[in-house]
Amino acid sequence: MTRALVFFLQTLLAIAFLSGLFAQVVVIPTTAADEAGLFPPYESVRVPLVVFAIVFVACLQVLAVSLGVMLQRAGDDTVFESRSVTWTNIAIGAITAGAVVMAALFVYVTFADIPSPADGMEVLGLWMGSGAGTVAAVGVALLVYLGRRWLGQAIAQRAELEQVV
Repeated sequence: MTRALVFFLQTLLAIAFLSGLFAQVVVIPTTAADEAGLFPPYESVRVPLVVFAIVFVACLQVLAVSLGVMLQRAGDDTVFESRSVTWTNIAIGAITAGAVVMAALFVYVTFADIPSPADGMEVLGLWMGSGAGTVAAVGVALLVYLGRRWLGQAIAQRAELEQVV
């Protein structure tokens, strides 16, 4: 992987990380306050939904950091070393934590009495989105876990090959 490509992709991940930080500090709380101002019954569910959103974005930020480190390792040709497994485990943990947050949101929306200004389609969309997001995150976590297993096998085979040579 060329240095320019690694730098470009790491720059994109840094922008995503900083955008997530901006969203956690400014966008999510402000939007929630604005929505509660437009429809006062939302005030009762504002805090839990803001917490879900901020924690989910934090999971994405941890994932961005682990991907950035793995990109650096790819650029340095050190992917097939045992430290890569650690960063892959961190990525799997971040994805799994995001899936847990989405599942908790799904359960919360299922059992909470969330008011709706019109016909309830907003709540239905949140419910369906959190359910689909949970399934998608679990699928991605399983795929990354499979990649981690392949990485572990590749590291073992490389070590064996180095002993032979």
